[in-house]
Amino acid sequence: MSEYEEVVAAIHAFPRLAKTGGHERILALLHALGDPQQRGRYIHITGTNGKGSVATTAAHILEESGLTVGLYTSPFIMRFNERFMIDHDPISDAALVAAYHTVAGALHQLQAAQPDFGVTEFEFITALAFWWFDSRGVDAAVIEVGIGGDTDSTNVITPIVSVITSVGLDHQKLLGNTLTSVATHKAGIIKPGVPVVTGSLPAEAETVIAAKTQATGSDWARFDHEFSTSHATLNGWGQRFTYLDSDGRLDGLTLPLLGTYQLSNAAVAIRSAKWFADRIQWPLTAAEIRQGLAKVQWPGRMEKISDDPLIVLDGAHNPQGIHGLVETLDRLFGHQPMTLIAGILKDKAVATIVADLAGTHHRLWLVPVPDNPRAATLADYPPLEGTREFASWQEALAAHLSEYGDEPVVITGSLYLVSAVRQELLGGLGSGEQA
Repeated sequence: MSEYEEVVAAIHAFPRLAKTGGHERILALLHALGDPQQRGRYIHITGTNGKGSVATTAAHILEESGLTVGLYTSPFIMRFNERFMIDHDPISDAALVAAYHTVAGALHQLQAAQPDFGVTEFEFITALAFWWFDSRGVDAAVIEVGIGGDTDSTNVITPIVSVITSVGLDHQKLLGNTLTSVATHKAGIIKPGVPVVTGSLPAEAETVIAAKTQATGSDWARFDHEFSTSHATLNGWGQRFTYLDSDGRLDGLTLPLLGTYQLSNAAVAIRSAKWFADRIQWPLTAAEIRQGLAKVQWPGRMEKISDDPLIVLDGAHNPQGIHGLVETLDRLFGHQPMTLIAGILKDKAVATIVADLAGTHHRLWLVPVPDNPRAATLADYPPLEGTREFASWQEALAAHLSEYGDEPVVITGSLYLVSAVRQELLGGLGSGEQA
């Protein structure tokens, strides 16, 4: 085993959850590292869906303006290193090893003084991200929340702009069973005087955000109010649209992502990048916004990995995401027959997701998510007429190619399933389980 592989294994060996919430552990670790999080200029992004798409798009736009931009996201699709990028280049194996030893050294110092001190995996890698971005002197960093907002390990920063992409039901054990509860957790990233950009939100969530922005004195820009999109058309395996806000309009923008929800995500990213640039007094031109959008790629989100046969991967894993997937498939393929292969984690809304997918005019085949202790078993899936079950996604894909080889196949239900499929079919270099 290489030193890199040992480091990734050591990171994954940290506990996933802590007995108590709060930021005491990560703040102590960051302080031992010299408080690198206090020196960065950030866009901080939370949301039930769309966080990663908004994060990568905003980063691309700022990069085109000439800034050096850090990007911290989760989960990874092909390699663990993808979680830490500068100008969309993942951290190198050698740099990851060096960063690990620096953060682990700080942790060991704390443990020498307090033997029972420990951190979770996410706390460790979040501290690593802040330290690495600071050590590399990035001009900006786009930081994606792990889960929720208020108690998330990333919520130790005062950003230049805060972003809430969407609010829906997911991670209910941690965030609650109502949209108001979920929105309250996500609104926890809103800081005094820091402007807030939001995507399309349900009324319950808007009420929460309105109260929080009023309490913090934060300016608030809402999709379809202070900024919007129009004239959307399909453009190959992507979209063409117009963006509008109080500064005017940007016509004929191209985005290499599908789904009407990706137009909202792109608009949120544009508004966030513009606000960020304004607040740090950095010029950002219409041409740079246009060029940044055109470069966006986000694996596993309505991603076509093969034309013949037509294989599409989409990591939709909650009811809101599944609704967006079904809407996009209807818009793209109409009533063309196709196979949906779905694998779902058992802590998700399994019955709802299966029912929503079975309610389409496409055939639905169910599989387990491979190599994941959180995976639903075939017995966990509700028995619905017309669905088929397979012991693995490989068996399901082989059956589709044998029986319906000239029809599209979409593999969905979990980013972990999408990651496994992508790594095997595209020859990935995966290292360890996703965090």
